[in-house]
Amino acid sequence: MTDGGPCRVLCRCPSCVSHHFEIMHRFFVNPQQITHRVVRFDDDQARQMRRVLRLRPGDLVLALDGLGRQYEVTLDEVTHAGAIGHATLPTEATGEPSVRLTLCQSLLRREKFEWVLQKGTEIGVTAFVPVITRRSLVRDVEDVTSEKLSRWRRIIKEAAEQCGRGKLPSLASPIELAAAAPQARAAGIALIAWEGESRRLVRNALDGREAVRDVILFIGPEGGYEPDEILAAESWGAVPVSLGRRILRTETAAVVGAALVLHELGEL
Repeated sequence: MTDGGPCRVLCRCPSCVSHHFEIMHRFFVNPQQITHRVVRFDDDQARQMRRVLRLRPGDLVLALDGLGRQYEVTLDEVTHAGAIGHATLPTEATGEPSVRLTLCQSLLRREKFEWVLQKGTEIGVTAFVPVITRRSLVRDVEDVTSEKLSRWRRIIKEAAEQCGRGKLPSLASPIELAAAAPQARAAGIALIAWEGESRRLVRNALDGREAVRDVILFIGPEGGYEPDEILAAESWGAVPVSLGRRILRTETAAVVGAALVLHELGEL
């Protein structure tokens, strides 16, 4: 380090290594794409390297295996046929909260749901579970096709690369609200955002629970939860919470709720 900033040449002091990784382009790869320290990037990644980022052989990128490991990769080939590089030994990836936050988001219109996936990933959500509730605009699990799930996972992946996540957030297949009961019971704490709750804030619900490392947050549909859905969630141990004095749109509530949980647990 010099003058509080990163060294001009690459060294291995912790601050310089961290800064070095931060400025490299990041790509999530499947562990199977890394063989004997050779990384083979997929067609979309190779196309981005070549056409958008203008990367060339000899350039450095960061490959993340989605499991918490990262590899510094020197590119050997960047062609129409693909991109290949050789990797250093893995190190622990950074950018992950120690709290596992699962967002059970009621299904929304496409643009809004995709926005929740993108912004939730940036904030630090660990897992997304699309949920069908009584007032969900999407009412049938079959309406969520494999193509749609693939698109959603692509959005999560791109957001994770852009914001410096160390692991790839997971995306479950859609479930009915009642099917989330086992997860709610098993979590360190389950919260359900509800406009009918006026006194208990996220702060109050998490008070004294600083050691909790597994949180589930339920966010309802555009029309809100029906009262018996709240009662059912409470029977699983979920705690109704208010997100503040104003009624938020559901996509806003998802982002605000996730940010409040991570903030109160010292992870934002």
